[in-house]
Amino acid sequence: MSTTETNARMSWVAFATAVVTLTAGAFFIAMFVVEVPFTGPYNYGRVNDALSAVGNVMVAVLVWHVSRPAEGSLGSRVFVRLVAAASVVAAVSSVMLALGLLAFEAPTVIAIIALLLQAVWMLWANTSLYQLGIFTRLLSRCGELVGAGLLIGLLIVGVSALFPWLTVPQVLTLGLGVFIAGGVWLAWPFWFVMLGVQLRKRPAGTATAPIAPGAGADAGAGAGAGAGAGAGADAPATRRRGRRSASNAG
Repeated sequence: MSTTETNARMSWVAFATAVVTLTAGAFFIAMFVVEVPFTGPYNYGRVNDALSAVGNVMVAVLVWHVSRPAEGSLGSRVFVRLVAAASVVAAVSSVMLALGLLAFEAPTVIAIIALLLQAVWMLWANTSLYQLGIFTRLLSRCGELVGAGLLIGLLIVGVSALFPWLTVPQVLTLGLGVFIAGGVWLAWPFWFVMLGVQLRKRPAGTATAPIAPGAGADAGAGAGAGAGAGAGADAPATRRRGRRSASNAG
């Protein structure tokens, strides 16, 4: 299968990831609005867990595929495989939570760890692929914003655990972290849509060779110099032919 065909298939994975992630977020919000105040029955929560599992599997596939051009070192290859593996583990734990095979605490910790790794990957991949000329500036900047927002928001949520539960500092810190991370997470699907469009336009492994500063000007100057030299060489011959024509006419 050619690179173009592979990327066309991966673009549909990116589009599907956007739809699944956005739908999972809607069910997550519905769980807190409708079910949490009444302590159940958490049907929306189970749907969110199932959709999150599907989304994490697709994220693992995209991480593996999109990162290939940027895997220039052993450390980057290990990191990409770590992110993909953590995403799959988070998917399995979400399924087990939806089926009632695990309590809420363990899958939550696993999901947060996977999300942190995905946030770091978003920063690394978007920066690296833009520098290689594969990602556009808009796609890269949006991806960096999502990665930074997730990372900052989750770290603030972690800081809130240092305060006593339900105290004013704890609630304010937790609320700020959830607001930042949650808002960026809901915006993440739009990056997946942009990624899908990018994959359909250009293969993930195709980079645009950068033009060295002044190269265009040097080429233009060289062409101009060549043209000028040719014109200068032709001028004496033209003048000699003119003199001979004049003498013959006389």
